[in-house]
Amino acid sequence: MLVPLYGFLQGDTIGLLVLAHDDWTVEQVIERLRASASVRVAHEGEHHLVHRGLTLDKGLTVAQSGIQALDRIDVRRGKA
Repeated sequence: MLVPLYGFLQGDTIGLLVLAHDDWTVEQVIERLRASASVRVAHEGEHHLVHRGLTLDKGLTVAQSGIQALDRIDVRRGKA
């Protein structure tokens, strides 16, 4: 199932709508957001995903992590 998310990449000035599958890992969602914002923001190095104030394990799926449709996700630089 597709899960639409409001994604914000640290350093970008625009929030993006990201369509993620519920069986994607958090790492795949990070990569999708980084690729979508790559025309405005260089995406070198480590990144982590924050959802509702918690840093999520990159191995969890969207469904396992509790991310729901239209939730905000923040991808930040550096290790968690």
